[in-house]
Amino acid sequence: MSPRTQKQFKEIREEKKAMIMATALEIFAEKSFLGASVSMIAKKAGVSKGLLYNYFESKEDLLQQIIFQTLDSFIELFDESKAESFDENDLAGLINFNFDLIKKDPHFWKLYVSLLVQPAAFKFIEAKLPEFIEAFTKILVTYYQKKGVKYPEAQARLLGAVLDGVSLNYILDPKGFPLEEIKQLLIEKFK
Repeated sequence: MSPRTQKQFKEIREEKKAMIMATALEIFAEKSFLGASVSMIAKKAGVSKGLLYNYFESKEDLLQQIIFQTLDSFIELFDESKAESFDENDLAGLINFNFDLIKKDPHFWKLYVSLLVQPAAFKFIEAKLPEFIEAFTKILVTYYQKKGVKYPEAQARLLGAVLDGVSLNYILDPKGFPLEEIKQLLIEKFK
């Protein structure tokens, strides 16, 4: 067996980090950030606490990386250079992306919503939210201005609030909530 390359070591490290983050997300969503411990996360992930600390400085750092990774993927969608060309198809894509994330990772949304009502935990992620909200709002305001919509900023904020509400309702009732039908209604109403 030949020795591993630097690339292989990097891939192994990234896989282990992703696995720890996925495990932590699940535990944070189940137990809350404050109710979860590094020991719980390490045990469920099948790693030592020392190895976990090799990847993350603290439980707070782990939380930030989980939340920031997802918010960064949203922010990429709202690159200012796309504002002028953002159209109805892009808006539908944005709504689809949001709904895909809700279905794909309900643990993330459960954690996100729970953090909003846990001031002691929210402080670890609040620095990223203005960047996310600003990027989201800017591109949608430009879109609604081009469409001649009355109160474009209010329309952009309303869409954000509705998407948050949909996420919350789906988390509370994933089997009974008509996600696909609501997605179609939102695309029709907000474009």
